[in-house]
Amino acid sequence: MRQLFLTAIFACLSSAVGFGQVNESLLFEITTDARGAGLGSSVLADLQDDVHGAAYNPNLIDSTKLGVVAFDYVDYFTGIGLASVNYQLKPKGAWRRQVGVRFMNLGEFAGFDAAGNATSNFNGGDNMAYFGASKNLDSTWRIGIQTFIGTRSLNREVAAWTGLECFINGQWPQRNTAFAMAVTGWGKQWGWKGSQPSGWLPWNMQIALTKGFENAPFRVFLKGQHLERWDLAPPGTYDDAIDPISGEVIQNSTFKLGDQLMRHMTIGTSIELGDNMTIWTGFDYRRRTELMATERLSANGLSFGSHFELGQFELRISRSRYHFAGASTQLGIQFNPSRFKRS
Repeated sequence: MRQLFLTAIFACLSSAVGFGQVNESLLFEITTDARGAGLGSSVLADLQDDVHGAAYNPNLIDSTKLGVVAFDYVDYFTGIGLASVNYQLKPKGAWRRQVGVRFMNLGEFAGFDAAGNATSNFNGGDNMAYFGASKNLDSTWRIGIQTFIGTRSLNREVAAWTGLECFINGQWPQRNTAFAMAVTGWGKQWGWKGSQPSGWLPWNMQIALTKGFENAPFRVFLKGQHLERWDLAPPGTYDDAIDPISGEVIQNSTFKLGDQLMRHMTIGTSIELGDNMTIWTGFDYRRRTELMATERLSANGLSFGSHFELGQFELRISRSRYHFAGASTQLGIQFNPSRFKRS
């Protein structure tokens, strides 16, 4: 299995040329996990295992919660909704395992023919199923692999995709420190029906550091995303402008190096208020910058959330601010179905 993991990593990295030929699905870009959303992005490095977070990193599979189901839902924008279900299987040998699904519903659209006459309404969305496995290399390091298959559709336009994700995590509990690297979203899409294109899916190289403190009830989560490409800014971001009246050149005052670096970064803080409640706050610089409206910066890029336990259930909720026009809500619930069976 170790040879399989190393081969998978080599395949992910060596196939970088030619990626990005098709559009990325929100199933890869928007985390359904309320904790991850509250911390600014899906959690990659962590000091604790987590059933919800394991959906985005199998190294976080919690072997103490076998049979637990984690359900997450995102109320996005304009009728778009995302949902995921993650289930932890019994280990096989040294490997911890999980299965799950993610869905995205784009809502209902009004149909028209070429002459502009109304036809029947239609729906669209993306669907994905995945299988993940993780193994301890020693007391510090873990490796993980996750495979996925899925489809995307809009009326009669249908495409299929498949791919592989690779992870490596390290934990140093005595130092309250965790580190992780991953390549996610690596795969290929095939146009199946209609005019859907074929090509490589956009991929995401990530690195993360999480730090806790001995005598403080909080942790800091730092994460770098899309490190496979340095400049994430839209074309023209750093160009000088011209005054339309005077014709004078207006110098662009943006600190280019700092702006390029921060577009990769998210930062989050987790604050524990007791054994059964936690508060999360997060900040995504890229989201704040790219969705900023002139003179109406608002609180976009910020997120917050909370976790608490209620009987047999663990509940999560978070809010992520994208734009002054609105925010999205993430909800999560975790429970063990076997506890509700009659004896």
